[in-house]
Amino acid sequence: MGDIMKLTKNIEEANLITHSGNFHADDIFATVFMSKIIKNPVLYRLNNYTDDIKTDAIIYDIGGGKFDHHQVMSDYREDGITKYSSVGLLWREFGKEYLKTITDTDIEFLFNEIDNNIIYQIDAIDNGQFPTIESNYKVKTLSDIISMFNPNWNNQDKMDECFMKAFNFANEIFDLEINKSISKQKAEKKVEEEISKCDGQILVLKEFMPFKDFILESKNPLAKTLKFVIFPSQRGGYTIHTIPKSKLDRTPR
Repeated sequence: MGDIMKLTKNIEEANLITHSGNFHADDIFATVFMSKIIKNPVLYRLNNYTDDIKTDAIIYDIGGGKFDHHQVMSDYREDGITKYSSVGLLWREFGKEYLKTITDTDIEFLFNEIDNNIIYQIDAIDNGQFPTIESNYKVKTLSDIISMFNPNWNNQDKMDECFMKAFNFANEIFDLEINKSISKQKAEKKVEEEISKCDGQILVLKEFMPFKDFILESKNPLAKTLKFVIFPSQRGGYTIHTIPKSKLDRTPR
């Protein structure tokens, strides 16, 4: 997916521009996404954006433009609470067109799946909305993990090297999320087909695939009667799962 991304010290070579200094999940994942839709992506990391900079590059997370979220009037998501970050703005603008180039499955489903699973949380955390988790131990978010790639305070000379390490890590995550979402969509279709063949309380699948959410969300009346799912185990033999009452109530039916 996409061409190899390069960093440049010459702004005239760049077709992508973002801020320099410490990086975050927002600008890292924005760069990952743009590297998949821009031919021969070349990134310039800028200290300060000024109006006299003349470029056709896509500029994000800096400069006050369409894909920067630091203005007072920046766009909010439909919840009216969460502002878009730069990756959210770029995903909103280019996400569906990108998905059309890699799959012929339900684009609307995939767009929302990727948005809910990865983009939304980056938007929220980058704009200061941190999840409340009551625990005696530190729970690291995806944003926390990306921030760990920044060089330590006493080793700032390796910033570009660290940026690329974070980029490569995030690229793997992004591709995994895309592939898993496509796979999930295909599983939904298969599960619905098997539900339609059921004549009792047990759903038998020919192979393991995600099923619980699809059964709970299915509009097929037969899905409401299911209590067990059986499928070949990846360890050999078979596995039996109960069906919970709902997504919120995990008590078996």
